[in-house]
Amino acid sequence: MYSNLDIAITFLYVLLLLNVLFAALVYGVKLRRLARARAQQRFEERARDYRSYILVHMEGEEPLLAPPFTMNRAEQEAMQAWLNDMIEGLSGIPRERCIELCRRMGRADHYLDRLRTGSYGARLDAAYHLGCMRVQEAVPPLLQLLRSHPRNSAFFVIARAIAKCARSKQDIHEMVQIALKHNKGFYELLVDMVKEADIDHGALFAEYIQREDKALIQIGLCGLKAASEPRAASAVYRLLDSSDSAISALAAAIYLRSVHFIPRHAVHKLLRHPLEEIRLLAAEGIADLKLVSYAEALRQGVGDDSLRVAYASASGLLRLGEQGIIQLCAAAVDASGTTRGDELNQWIQDELRSLSGLQHDLEQLSRYNSLAYHYGKAAGVKQPIYRVV
Repeated sequence: MYSNLDIAITFLYVLLLLNVLFAALVYGVKLRRLARARAQQRFEERARDYRSYILVHMEGEEPLLAPPFTMNRAEQEAMQAWLNDMIEGLSGIPRERCIELCRRMGRADHYLDRLRTGSYGARLDAAYHLGCMRVQEAVPPLLQLLRSHPRNSAFFVIARAIAKCARSKQDIHEMVQIALKHNKGFYELLVDMVKEADIDHGALFAEYIQREDKALIQIGLCGLKAASEPRAASAVYRLLDSSDSAISALAAAIYLRSVHFIPRHAVHKLLRHPLEEIRLLAAEGIADLKLVSYAEALRQGVGDDSLRVAYASASGLLRLGEQGIIQLCAAAVDASGTTRGDELNQWIQDELRSLSGLQHDLEQLSRYNSLAYHYGKAAGVKQPIYRVV
């Protein structure tokens, strides 16, 4: 009996000791967190003053000074993250001054060492930071890392870092060639990365569409699809005859967006193109550019085998004013007795009903009157005309 009592007492002492140790551990963790929070608060106060200094002197002439206080590793990383955000959000001289500050603080050398000698995770982290700081010396080791890297999300982190650090178009071209070896068709993403480089993007994309490699042509077209200069139109015109439908359709879209006037031979080529998407773009482009002189050519599109192209042509003629409406009504009369003629007449009548309900809009009312007059005259169907005041 005494033996069992001794065991119970010993167990209670052990349990009490464990409780005390656990309480001490919890208390220690709380004290450590509190100390860390206080240290973080002190750092934030110092960093706040320093960040204010950076913002005030961002566009000055004197070099930006490094922080006048020591920082531990976590604080250095926090400061670097803030500088990265600043660099990404700035351009021109302010950005260059922030990049020079990072060099003066030794951050560029630090991450170059990590890129060359660190573990995989450290090298990936270094690639990101070097890209943010636009460290051109990092391009050769980054290209080497990219060549041996599998295609995953980290691959694009490295590729984007190369684009940001690029010294010339050649660096960008090497990065693109490495990426294209994976043959996955991520052209839009590559274009987005190329635009991060401090080079003439338009010249590079224009160069790519002159190549024979279809992947490079796709990249060039994706890069130029937002272009609206006549120079882009002349560059992509030859690609309208490409055997690749994706290339020819994108080339047509760029061409039509970049011109202010479409030559007659180009109009006929586009409206007779074997690809439906291009004929559709051509019909919409003629209407968008208000090329009234091509109303007769657009009239041919009303009889297109594709119903989408036919309706786009009819809608385009309606937008070209009186000359377009005359051609539209003539096409409807010529097609009378056919399925397409019935569809076209029904479409015109639907448009008349729709426009008649917009009498408060002077432009739409004028369009209604013109359509009602010429359709009634061509088809022998009397339509009411509203007085414009």
